[in-house]
Amino acid sequence: MTDDRMVTKNAAGEDYDLSAADSFSYSDYFDQMIQAERLQISRDEVAWLQSYRAPARPVDVVLNLSCGAQHIPHLMLVQVALFRALGVDFVATAGRQFCCGRIYQRYGKEEMGDRIARSAIARFASWGATVNVQCCGSCLIEFSHHVRRIREETGAAPFEVVHITRFLLQRLKEMGDAIPWKRSIPLRVLLHAEGAEVHPTKEEARADVIETLAMIPGVRYVGLVENPSLGQPCATRYPGGPSVLNDITPHQYRQVLEELWEQARRAGADAIVTHHHMCHQEWSKFSSERLPVVHYQSLLAEALGISIPDRFQALWRLRDPEAILEASRRYWSSWGIEEEEARRLVHAFFVPSYAAALHRCPCDGACAHHAAPW
Repeated sequence: MTDDRMVTKNAAGEDYDLSAADSFSYSDYFDQMIQAERLQISRDEVAWLQSYRAPARPVDVVLNLSCGAQHIPHLMLVQVALFRALGVDFVATAGRQFCCGRIYQRYGKEEMGDRIARSAIARFASWGATVNVQCCGSCLIEFSHHVRRIREETGAAPFEVVHITRFLLQRLKEMGDAIPWKRSIPLRVLLHAEGAEVHPTKEEARADVIETLAMIPGVRYVGLVENPSLGQPCATRYPGGPSVLNDITPHQYRQVLEELWEQARRAGADAIVTHHHMCHQEWSKFSSERLPVVHYQSLLAEALGISIPDRFQALWRLRDPEAILEASRRYWSSWGIEEEEARRLVHAFFVPSYAAALHRCPCDGACAHHAAPW
């Protein structure tokens, strides 16, 4: 009997049957990201386009914040603030109208994914920018692929596609002594960053992040963090699915913490640093006062005098759904979300099965609105 299944490997190394992809809801996938965003930032804080509109003027750079970063939108605020602080002439975009189409590719809808990517490229090109900065590795791969094809078809590319890790590093190098540093960040850090074993672009991003960390006053890179024995927090069971550590027990959660603490002790590290939004979302669930998990761009921002607290972590560590609901009220209410719907979303995004094991934030969520602790 012929096996008609389309089987691939997920990030955990397990077989995943793409022939079951018809049950995947693309609308739910994108809606969940918007819902997560609206639990964490107010309407008046949004500094990026989520729906395309014709540009009022050309810009040098289009910064595509991607779709997935909406799960941790404080990082989107950080990225926009960094570009402003570094004097970049840019417009920022995010969400479905600027999607790379990769999620459709993963589920066997190649033609639809191609059409979505080409539409996004046309929107980016309308600003006349010479550089298109991508914050997501998948977006970098997909848009680079389509831009190469456009070059082959027409003889010219609409713009250069660059990952944000490379763009920020190059910008800092160009500015040299003109970088407006405001403070030193005294941290020794372990870095989570995949390499060539996953994709060549990952290796490049990792090298760029390590070089950038060396430029931030006070920060010292001490090595790569090893995955806990129960698995890599940002590995998923299937494309677009939950973390392999999503449903661990409270005991297992504490085990992961102990392993990370011991590893940091051996390395003399004060923090774990991430650079990809999805990785940060999952690794930061294991952040603690003893060993914080920090996005490297947040460190860069702090050194430039920009303080944008990690709201995702602050809400996650509250554990209590009603406390999370109240701490996020200023955000979801600005979007006109009713309280019962907000409560449902809080349970969906911020209450894990191992909530009892979380190290509750001593500020009871107030740090979501104040400066970072380092």
